[in-house]
Amino acid sequence: MDFEYKDVLEAVGPNASLVFASWIFMTFLQARYTGAYDRYRTLINDYREGLDGKRKDMIRDEIQLYRQRVDLMRHATNLGLYAAMMLLSTLILGALNAVFGNPPVIKYLGTLCAIGGLGTVIWSASLVVRENTLIRHAVRGEVRDIPDLAHLTGEKQA
Repeated sequence: MDFEYKDVLEAVGPNASLVFASWIFMTFLQARYTGAYDRYRTLINDYREGLDGKRKDMIRDEIQLYRQRVDLMRHATNLGLYAAMMLLSTLILGALNAVFGNPPVIKYLGTLCAIGGLGTVIWSASLVVRENTLIRHAVRGEVRDIPDLAHLTGEKQA
């Protein structure tokens, strides 16, 4: 097994940006998940304090909505982690490919990891798009129980 270390670095180096991008995406996903979870917990605590009337109904509806957001972002974050692992595996397989002289099994595994990792990033991002729709519903419903604000924002009063 004769190889040059520079060949390993050349195989891994330029492609490392994919891994860095996936970790930046993971940070984004984790921030969205944490934000949704924190808001969900706040709403649960507000509900426990014994609200009355329309506000209680509004909070109950928001709790359901934020639970969906938390679930979506948890799934998106998990998918982002799987994507990062596949992209890291792609780099490792690229290094092994340089060391062992391009055996077909490493070439095909590396290709599968690269395509799988990038596809999983897209899947994860599609869940964020769905979560954005839920945010829109949360924002629109936030003022429905306040007649003056509901009127100003064009929302129907609850």
